[in-house]
Amino acid sequence: MSALPKHPPTPAEYLEQERAADYKSEYIAGEIFAMSGAKLNHNRISGNLNGEIREQFKGRPCDVLGSDMKVWIDDAESFVYPDLSGLCGDFDFYDEREDVYTNPQFVIEILSASTESYDRGKKFLYYQTLASLQEYVLVSQDKMIVETFRKNGSDWIYHVYKNEDDSLRLESVDCEVRLSEIYRNVKFGDNE
Repeated sequence: MSALPKHPPTPAEYLEQERAADYKSEYIAGEIFAMSGAKLNHNRISGNLNGEIREQFKGRPCDVLGSDMKVWIDDAESFVYPDLSGLCGDFDFYDEREDVYTNPQFVIEILSASTESYDRGKKFLYYQTLASLQEYVLVSQDKMIVETFRKNGSDWIYHVYKNEDDSLRLESVDCEVRLSEIYRNVKFGDNE
């Protein structure tokens, strides 16, 4: 007797499983990938960025969301958890649960050794298919480097920031954060 071939999970099957799980996994075109925990620098950078952006959004119809909010990328048939994402305006939710949205204006990924090539490569290509996305930001947790890719027509314009006096500018949501604030209390070295 032979076993029946297993079919890849559908997006609906993934969501049902994910919403009941004790851990987070991303869904990429029928495959599920468990996510690992983050180191101290990653958490500090994420908290610093979230706090600084949130402060600038006060009194405006804008939101910055942490890594518990999923984004559906229809063209890639993928559910992903950006480290930070957001928009000014209304959310387009995937369904009535309001735990997945489809229209971020910006996405920020904090690089780690295990995710850097994926964040720079396939994941960025997937994100580029989102009509709403205007800025993709990569933040190093090992040294003071912030890279932006800003949409300009059909092109993506690259810029790098390396000095603590530089400011990351999110034009899509009219927000600016100094690198000294992004990297507040972050320590570089072998222990990270």
